[in-house]
Amino acid sequence: MDRYGSPPMSVFTVETPGHHPPHFPPHIRKRRVEGKMLIQLVLMMFALLALCGAATQIYYLRRVQSNLDATQDMINTNSLAQKMTLKQDVRPTPSAHVTGLTIADTSSTFPLQWEPTRGLAFLHDVGYSNGSLVCMKSGLYFVYSKLQLALSNCPRVNDPPTFFTHGVYKRSTDKPLMENKRAFCDTWGFPVWKGSSFIGANFMLEKGDEIYVKMSHKNLIRVDRDTITFFGLFGL
Repeated sequence: MDRYGSPPMSVFTVETPGHHPPHFPPHIRKRRVEGKMLIQLVLMMFALLALCGAATQIYYLRRVQSNLDATQDMINTNSLAQKMTLKQDVRPTPSAHVTGLTIADTSSTFPLQWEPTRGLAFLHDVGYSNGSLVCMKSGLYFVYSKLQLALSNCPRVNDPPTFFTHGVYKRSTDKPLMENKRAFCDTWGFPVWKGSSFIGANFMLEKGDEIYVKMSHKNLIRVDRDTITFFGLFGL
């Protein structure tokens, strides 16, 4: 063997790039893993928020629908109640209210004459004849009458006061059902006097009864408006 011969050749292996993944330091790999987990957590939170929003919308839509159903049920119930009321044919009790007083006779014995149908006046199951309200059904009634009064030329200061009588009477007996008697021109020293008289009470009336109003001093009555002088009744 040649001791001076050539030494054996060294063999080198060259690895082709891309055949093996690069080796990152441990701290870089940890950060990449943590970043992926954070992204996944954020995506999960957005998904939960979306689900909560959808659930909230469904809840409120159901509440709105429930309220609409309840409202519709109420409307249907009220409509049914109205129909039942109409079917029962409920009518008001006998009643009358007359106004528009006309003083055709100044005599204290002559009944006051009224307008029974125009303006605020009306008749329901009650008749009217020559100043009288005619009862068409027997029963308990509240009867009332109001007169607005005034006088512009009262007597002198030293003269005694004068009294008027305002009453409601039954024609069959010409006796008063109720009366009011009071003084007028009792404001000494003042030539103008103003006042009013109201009477009202409950009475049992029979079918065919006629009631009317009388006033002893008709010159005191003021009838410029239907709301201050009137006469009427209604069943109880």
